[in-house]
Amino acid sequence: MKKSNFYLLYSGDKSLLSNEVNKLKKNLNITSDSIYYDIENVSDIIVEASTIGMFDPYKFIVIDSGSYFLQKSEFDISLLEDYFNNYNTNSYLIFILNSGIVDSKKKLYKLINDNGTINKLSVTEEYLDTFVRNYIKDNGFTMSNMNIKFFLGRCNKDIDNIKNELDKLMLYKLEEKVIDKDDIILLVDEDIDDTVFELVSSILKNDCNKAMKLYYNFINNGMDVSQIIAIIASQIRLLFQVKRLYNSGKSNEKIAKILEFKSPYRVKYLLKDCYYYSEDDLIKYLSKLADIDKNIKSGNGDGKFLLELFIAKKDM
Repeated sequence: MKKSNFYLLYSGDKSLLSNEVNKLKKNLNITSDSIYYDIENVSDIIVEASTIGMFDPYKFIVIDSGSYFLQKSEFDISLLEDYFNNYNTNSYLIFILNSGIVDSKKKLYKLINDNGTINKLSVTEEYLDTFVRNYIKDNGFTMSNMNIKFFLGRCNKDIDNIKNELDKLMLYKLEEKVIDKDDIILLVDEDIDDTVFELVSSILKNDCNKAMKLYYNFINNGMDVSQIIAIIASQIRLLFQVKRLYNSGKSNEKIAKILEFKSPYRVKYLLKDCYYYSEDDLIKYLSKLADIDKNIKSGNGDGKFLLELFIAKKDM
């Protein structure tokens, strides 16, 4: 990210946004406390940015810009326009927006784009890999590339959760400073939501080998067939809800809000394989799972065998 005095950082993932703000402050070598404002307090922001600090000349001013970018009408930012034309080079204004989309037609967007840096933040596998690598290194620990991938495979994609799990591992290996696979297996519980998503995704994409392998992982971990049916059905119902809302024209952010997800990234994650199934397909799968569950409870078949047939699509 190029250095400037004005930044707009936006993301649907609040923890990612917070992490990047802290990272930016570190990269700018700002040691004073961050100063927080809401965008509606324009005059206070200008006064703060224009004056010299008592103990440190440099100011890192974080401005929550949601009330500006997320409303249809513009409000007066003429004071900001004037400031952009004659700004204090010791003050850094970081406008943040907790949304995966931004209105590029807004005056403030154009001001920042012309005079500073705009960065959309997304949680990608590459980002998470780099985040873990840097977090471990900054704390004086080491973890092999293979173990970083294994660790991320057991976590969900929430930055705060990943930090908590890494802190737990580092506390456990405080003396050795080396985190290995056995430590991860011991302390980091595998995220069942991601594993279930992989199983359902494999079923929907006709990847029977992978689906069967994931299915037997559940069996070998002591989960009974009825539990597996319940979690598969729950995941498919969730996919159906996301698919229907998406087909009705809802944005990822709106879907996340309706379904009470922490981040729109989860919507994107669920929609990743959307071309592999239709709403009717999902209803059909749910109906078949209900039939299997009914047969198991009435004693009309071996549950393990019936679910294997379902996964292999031999009875669809």
